[in-house]
Amino acid sequence: MDIFTTGVSLKKTAEELAKNNRETGFSPNAKAENHHDMYTVWSRSHPYFTRLRSWYESGTKRIPESFELTPKVAKFWYISDGFLDVDRNRTPRAEIRTRTESDRPEFLLDLFREHGFDPNFRRGTIRFSRGETQRFLNWMGNPPPGFEYKWVLDSRERYDRLKAQAYGETHAL
Repeated sequence: MDIFTTGVSLKKTAEELAKNNRETGFSPNAKAENHHDMYTVWSRSHPYFTRLRSWYESGTKRIPESFELTPKVAKFWYISDGFLDVDRNRTPRAEIRTRTESDRPEFLLDLFREHGFDPNFRRGTIRFSRGETQRFLNWMGNPPPGFEYKWVLDSRERYDRLKAQAYGETHAL
């Protein structure tokens, strides 16, 4: 985030999170190796962020009707709310979860249809077909550092390795 951040600080360690899960009974057998350290990012105020305030006027994030989808915007939406799901044929496909928008699937699908895609919408998730996934990933362009795994379609091993690296799970390598 470059100039938009004033710093990052450790909020809770993996050990603290696991201990909390054990003590609250949420996960009685929680182990630190199954958790990640939690950090807080401190950001600067900027007029651009004020423009995003309208997305939250209802108390829940809502995409405005005037929203225009671009490859860059789609990329950041995908890296924050998207993932690769493996279908029953063991083929990955791109998906973006957006449950707060479940009441307007046609609006969401039209955002992508305007760019030649034809995803479907089920259970709060925009789903691209196996055939469209590669084209969708290409349309968005190269992944930002740390999110390369969300673009890996050819090898589950490479996907797992890159995801582990992104999350700092060197023990999983």
